[in-house]
Amino acid sequence: MTSHINEKHVKGVVSELRVSQILLELGFLVFQNVAPNGIIDLIVISPDNETFRIDVKTKSKRKTKSKKRQIGHEIYRSPSKAQKEMDVVLVIVDSESCKVHPTRSKLSKWLGTK
Repeated sequence: MTSHINEKHVKGVVSELRVSQILLELGFLVFQNVAPNGIIDLIVISPDNETFRIDVKTKSKRKTKSKKRQIGHEIYRSPSKAQKEMDVVLVIVDSESCKVHPTRSKLSKWLGTK
């Protein structure tokens, strides 16, 4: 019997739920995107009434070697042009932390290295 579960998709959903949980515990209002694909995963409002557009990324490492990168090196994530135009903040999640990119975002004061 073949599995209908896409492992990469599951990791992404788990990361989004983890970020949602952390923000809810900090007193944020959290709104999730209902579309499976998009440039924004969450729109959140802080207790200070600041609104943030968030794209959640799961930290991943290279599986193949390239001229510039070795196997096992972290894959660098940056906002797309459209995300930059819409002031979307990336939250990069691994098993131990959530990091905000760009770090100058006001969201960093809330998440730090949760």
